[in-house]
Amino acid sequence: MLTQPRNKISRYLLEGAAVLLLLGLGVAISILHATKPPAQYAAQDASLEETVQAEVLAVKQESSSEDETGMAQISQLLELEILSGEHQGEQVEVTYNGLGPELRDIQFQPGERAMVMILTQPTGESYYGIADHLRWRPLGALAVLFALVTVLIGRWQGVRAIGGLLLSILLIGVFILPQILAGREPVLITVVGMGALMAATLYLIQGWNPISHTALLALLFSLALTALLAIFWTRSAHLTGFGSEETLYLQSTGVQLDMRGLVLAGIIIGAAGVLDDVILAQAVSVFELYRANPTFTRREIYRRGMKVGNAHLASMINTLVLAYTSSALPLLILFYLYPEPWYLTINRELIAEELIHTLVGSLGLILAVPLTTALAAWVSGLTEE
Repeated sequence: MLTQPRNKISRYLLEGAAVLLLLGLGVAISILHATKPPAQYAAQDASLEETVQAEVLAVKQESSSEDETGMAQISQLLELEILSGEHQGEQVEVTYNGLGPELRDIQFQPGERAMVMILTQPTGESYYGIADHLRWRPLGALAVLFALVTVLIGRWQGVRAIGGLLLSILLIGVFILPQILAGREPVLITVVGMGALMAATLYLIQGWNPISHTALLALLFSLALTALLAIFWTRSAHLTGFGSEETLYLQSTGVQLDMRGLVLAGIIIGAAGVLDDVILAQAVSVFELYRANPTFTRREIYRRGMKVGNAHLASMINTLVLAYTSSALPLLILFYLYPEPWYLTINRELIAEELIHTLVGSLGLILAVPLTTALAAWVSGLTEE
């Protein structure tokens, strides 16, 4: 007879903890947003340079060939109509030179659209150059296909997932990036921002229930633990944050941010998405185990839950490693061809940074599984009637 009142009290305590955590994240974001100093770095002055859209009206001249490596080369004289910007409506002739694996990938046809850079000299004279193909149509079609398939298969859950994706893009663009550019500590901003984002998407997808509350506690703890691991190992490996070309380019343009902090922020963001998936799936699995047989002890639920978690864990770690490898594949091939022993190559900061990125993310993921399983095994027996 005392079980149901005790379950209700435990549920209220769990909900109270979730509310306090959500309020804490909300207050932290509000304070950081309200006290954000002026941006130390804004977009570079592009008053003399403009990138616009243009449509190919005609191909006046064209010649193509192959170089000694088999790459296709093309030279075209194109008649273009500018579709945007201050020069909208103008028709100009531009010489375009392209290089690529196949002729069709670099060739412009009448009716296609291009990105055109317009450089205006102080004298008022303008120079036109083709920057690239305009890819809005295939990208837009792919995005629409992705959204349709997600909604058709996932139905209402798919709609929520799309909403969570849009929320992720919005929070990174509106909160995390402006705060970092304002000189704030990247790790603090990223932990707070990703914590709020993961909480919002968690409740958006799963709803307000004990499973979501349990997953929230495990998510925030695992995220903080991953951040601490990232800080420790980046410092232990003497990473400076200047291992990639992007950070060197940022420095050359005058942006003096905490580059090691950006590396840490990247590790946290990369791990957050995987943690979100694994922790929620694990919490759901453990709660379903208890519902299937409420007579199971917490030890038995934990043991069975870890079997599920270990199976999921192996595939997710492999996915994480392969995802990082795919993004660095050209670099790996370059180092493979470089006449240097592999044990020296991995000491180079560019490679070491990726290794730590992968291993810290995987370590945070591994530790999150027993943590979530133990927490869910304990909470399920207290809150389920």
